[in-house]
Amino acid sequence: MVLSVIHRSLVFPVLALVALAGCAGLAGSRSAVQNEKIVADADWSAMRDVNLVIKDYGYHPREIRLKAGVPHRLIIENHGVNNHYFVAPDFFRAVAPRKAEVPRYAEFKADTYRSFELFAAGGRLEFWFVPVDRGTYRAHCHLGGHAEMGVEGILVIE
Repeated sequence: MVLSVIHRSLVFPVLALVALAGCAGLAGSRSAVQNEKIVADADWSAMRDVNLVIKDYGYHPREIRLKAGVPHRLIIENHGVNNHYFVAPDFFRAVAPRKAEVPRYAEFKADTYRSFELFAAGGRLEFWFVPVDRGTYRAHCHLGGHAEMGVEGILVIE
């Protein structure tokens, strides 16, 4: 019984995040070393929290505005009955990542990420990063027709 609870509440989110984390290499046109310096030099006491709720019919809010050079924590929660993805490869290349975290369970540090999968009805993930490259970036769920049903949004780095 205990193993079943651990298996569903910890192992699957951890494995999904590990599978989706990028290995090594460049983020945007910056090297991993440059991103590490950006993260190390950031004033994390000035970090801004940004919330994104994913439902079966959309992202809320549909648009998120971020200030370049200011550390952020994007808190993503799945309130839908289906699993949903946060797919945003161009956005992930436009930021210097610090970590992704499943609160109270796991923390992941990688040079870059491609996407996050949040499991149905309660999946939660925190992504800590510094926005670097100004622009508008699309995020969506790539599962069968979800984006077309509205499970998408944009992130603007100003």
